[in-house]
Parts: sequence; C-alpha cells; structure tokens
Amino acid sequence: MSGEKSGRNFIFYFYPSLFIAANALFIGMVLFLFYASMQPPHLLEDTVNTSPYRQIASWFDPIFFQYNLVLLVFAVGIIPLITLCYTSSMREEKKRRLQRELPPAIYSANSNYIQNYLSKISSIRSYLGSMMSLMFVVMFGCMIILLLKPAPLALPDLAYANGVDYSKGANFLMLGTYMKSYMVGNRDYINVLVYTLTAFQFGFLGGYVYFIGLMVRSYFTLDMTPNIFINSSVRMITGSLLAMVLSYFLIDPDKFSEPDAILIRSLPVWSFFIGHFPDRGLVFLENIATKALGLVRIHEFASPLSDLPGINYNQEILLKREGYDNIENLANANALDIALRTGFSYQQLVQWISQARLHGHLRNDYHAFVNCTGIVSLDDFVHFYRTVKLQNSAADPIELIIASLKNEKHDLDDKIRILRYLADPRDLATDIPHSMRDENSAADQETISNKS
Repeated sequence: MSGEKSGRNFIFYFYPSLFIAANALFIGMVLFLFYASMQPPHLLEDTVNTSPYRQIASWFDPIFFQYNLVLLVFAVGIIPLITLCYTSSMREEKKRRLQRELPPAIYSANSNYIQNYLSKISSIRSYLGSMMSLMFVVMFGCMIILLLKPAPLALPDLAYANGVDYSKGANFLMLGTYMKSYMVGNRDYINVLVYTLTAFQFGFLGGYVYFIGLMVRSYFTLDMTPNIFINSSVRMITGSLLAMVLSYFLIDPDKFSEPDAILIRSLPVWSFFIGHFPDRGLVFLENIATKALGLVRIHEFASPLSDLPGINYNQEILLKREGYDNIENLANANALDIALRTGFSYQQLVQWISQARLHGHLRNDYHAFVNCTGIVSLDDFVHFYRTVKLQNSAADPIELIIASLKNEKHDLDDKIRILRYLADPRDLATDIPHSMRDENSAADQETISNKS
C-alpha cells in the first residue's frame, strides 16, 4: 500500500517538475540569445573566436533577430497560456451546459460520473504531459522557420554570410535519391534542398495554423482535452513530412518546364495545404502509389462520416479524434460520453447517432430516401410511423413512404418494410407466417426442455 502511495506521489510531482524545468530551460535559452544579440557589432563579427550562441545572434540584424525570438516565445507560450485559462474558467460553464442539455433523469443517474470527469479535465495536471510534447514539437518546428538561416554558399568568407551550411548537413531525408548528386559534387542538389526544406517548413506552418484554430474553437466549445495536443503534435509532424515527400514527386529539379515552374512558385501554397489537411495529402499519396505500383484498391465496407447530413470537415475530425472513424462506429456510440469529451451538444449527438443507425440500414440508398421523404434519422422514422398510427390505426405508414418513393430509381421497398419492425416490434408477430411462428415456438420449447 505504501509502495502504491509513493508511486502516486512520484507521478504527482514528476510531470509538474519536468514541465517547469523544460520551460525554464527554454526561457533561459531565449534570454541568452536575446542578450547575445545586444552585444557590440565588433564582438559579433569575429565569428571564429566567439561562442556558438553569439554566432547564431550574428546571422541576423539584432532587431530582426529579437523579433524572431519574440515570435518563437509567442508560438510556444500560447499553448500553456490558453490551456491554463481554459482549466481555470470553463469547468463550471461545462457543468451548466450539461445540466441544460441533458434530460434530468440521465443527469441525475450519471451525476457522479459527470462530476469525476469534470474534476479531471479542470486540473492542469491532466494536460501537462501532452501539452509539453506539443510545445517541444512547436519549438523545434518554429526554430527551423525563424532561426536556422541558410548560409549563402556564394559568399562563404563574409561575416554577414554566416548561417547553417545545409550543403554540409544534407541527408537522405532532405535529398532522397538526389544524394547521388551531392556525393559526386554536382551542385544541382542545392535545388532539391531548397524545395524539400521549403515544403517541410510550410507543411509544418499549415499544421500549426490548423492547431491554433482548433485550440480557439475548443476553448469556446468547451472540448479542450489532452487528446487535442497529442493529435495536433502528430498532425504537424505528419503534415510537414508528407509535404516533403510529395515535393519529390511533384517537382523535378532537372526539368524547368512551365508546369514545373508553376509547381515551384506555388510550393509554399500546396505545402501549407497538405500540412493543414494531411488526410487529403495521404489520400493523394495513396492514389499515386496505387497507380504507380499497379495495386488493387481495397474497398472497405464502411461509410465516411461526411455522408451524414450536418457533419462538416471539422466536426468529422473531432469525431475521429474520439475514435469514431465511420458511420458504423458512430451508430454504436454513447451520446453522453461524447458530450462530456467534446463540445457537441447532447441533442446534436443523439441526432447524429440516430442518423447513423438509419444510414446503417439503408446504406447506399440513404440519400435517396432522405431526399424523397425528408426523414433523416431513425428517431424521425419512428416518430412518423407512430404519429400516423395514432391518427389512423388502419393506415399503413410504410405504404405512405413507399408511395413517396415511386419515382425513385432505387428499389427501397424491402428495406423500408424491414424498418417497420424498428418502429413497432409488435408488428413482427402479425407479419410472420403462422407456420414459421409455430416452428419457432416448438423449437424454443424444445431448447428450454433440454436446458432443464
């Protein structure tokens, strides 16, 4: 028991201590570089005898260098700042929103579960590990963009030409198959370095801009969870590397035809787009690989969330973040759990889950059914069915729906008749033939007798 307690105490203090130490180290590095940039010019010009941090400070004009340091601090510091504001002010607001949205019976039955979850997400300790990982990713990515200036290779002896000599740091990640040019001394590899590094940096920038928008949105929709930071870290890394990989395919540095010139000029644009939407970049890369290798595309028996009415791209991403990758997954979801972990309202989630269940029964005919009837969810179907029965017990709601689909090319009659039993299971006994009912009853009786 004492070992368990000491283990909990270790975890309780380890992450906060590590977070404080990492931030202190980062702030110390920034202040050190800021101080170095304020040295007299004659001290910075002697780059041979000065320390590395003073050499870095000499790469830029002092004012511009200090401005870049401020941007770096802002890009990294905005993450814990917004998180701290969220955890300190949004717990009660989340609780009030759930009280307004949940039916009283559901809220009272799950009050302890809700309170425990809200207590967990209102503690900054729950965010420390994932937040620190994201801060490291952002710091390294922004340092590449803001601080690691390439050295002009044509002016190697001038003091103001200092910087990172990427020709000495070329590797297979940045050059790929063009490493051969580097090995034989062909300077054409410089073009490849410029393109791949540009693609990487703007791919990272696209992922970072998406994260900022997601973080602001999550703040106001009350669904900022540690998953956001892990998901954004992976997104930035994936987007930047994916943009770099695609740059090898889209740009041929040995040919400068008009299409290649357009791709080169727009390299920052499409790299930013891939970083912002890495899923679409992966689909594009999959299409390229499938055609190039002559592979057969694997068709999954799953429907994308975008097939449901009212779900846009951002909402689809948030649902996937919670593990609901397709409509079939969503049909089996628990609305209360998702409402706690996200900013979606309970009523909206109930509607989407009901839509997913109807889509699961109709599959490819779902949109034709919705367009002709206006019924978008299983709850709507049940409500329509029972309302018609309540107004006229002799009426058949199924036949009314089938009549509305008479001009539709799809043959939905059998699927709609099956839906009858979801609306009113009592009709099952009256629609099954008597012989089948008798056989089933006899088989059930025999099974019960054998068990006894």
